[in-house]
Amino acid sequence: MSEAFIEVNQLVKRYGDGGTVGPISLTSPRGVIYGLVGPNGSGKTTTIRCMLGLQKPSGGEVRVAGLDPATEAKELMEITGYSQELPSFPPFLTARSILEITGKLKGLSGADLRREIARVLDLSGLVSHADRRTGSYSKGMLQRLAVAQAIMGDPELLILDEPMLGVDPAARVQMRELFMELRKGGKTILFSSHELYELERVADLVGMIYQGRVMVEGRVEELLSRRSRGLMVEAEVLRPGQVSPALLQSLDGVKGVEMDGSIIRVEFAEGVDGRESLSQVLVEAGAGLISLRTVNLTLEELFMEMVRSAVKH
Repeated sequence: MSEAFIEVNQLVKRYGDGGTVGPISLTSPRGVIYGLVGPNGSGKTTTIRCMLGLQKPSGGEVRVAGLDPATEAKELMEITGYSQELPSFPPFLTARSILEITGKLKGLSGADLRREIARVLDLSGLVSHADRRTGSYSKGMLQRLAVAQAIMGDPELLILDEPMLGVDPAARVQMRELFMELRKGGKTILFSSHELYELERVADLVGMIYQGRVMVEGRVEELLSRRSRGLMVEAEVLRPGQVSPALLQSLDGVKGVEMDGSIIRVEFAEGVDGRESLSQVLVEAGAGLISLRTVNLTLEELFMEMVRSAVKH
């Protein structure tokens, strides 16, 4: 296997009920944020658990920081912080006491422990809630506490399973800022998420899992700029009834037309810039052109393209 901080090669996990995940392959260098996305049951959590040594693969190979999770789980956990999906804590304990227990398990004590708890509470935005019992916490606060627990002891690697699940918009911004701060400090973060919009804004690399396989993997900016479908232009008009799909299809290089009320989307072939011809035909048709803009590819669109391609095959 090539040198990489995280490398999963042809991972397969078979279950007693006949279910199978994989083969899954993904690679991440050190010091980046890797986002793992896919629907429920696609294999995200299984992959994460195999990476941590919590499950043993049925086939394939996994290496994290040069360690084999199946045989070197103890060494791996010494450099790793982990938060599971839907975390739960004893409801009678406060966040401060939970972090104190976690710190002691990681070998911290005295002033070092107090400083680390203060640092982590500040990073996670839980300072004002530190002495409340967790039984009164919202889902979003529990998620933030799980991430706070994961970063106790300043681990080199963070593996977070659905850290954005149930987190309100304000807390998402805090979580995003936390991830960026950790990456700035040289940490490697791998997290799974359904939140494609958030993942697009924070991840350096993304792996898209569907039906137990990584179907798309790469740097976010490269994936979003690799527009095989060509240029997508969106126009807003006052009188859409003045325009027919056939008229738009007659333009040079048009691959597809979509009309949704006052919004018209036209897809041009790769290498064709049809913005001028589209605006001209809309004006001449008397449609009342309000605006015209280029629509960037999003991770959500890329994911849906991947799903449609998988279904066809």
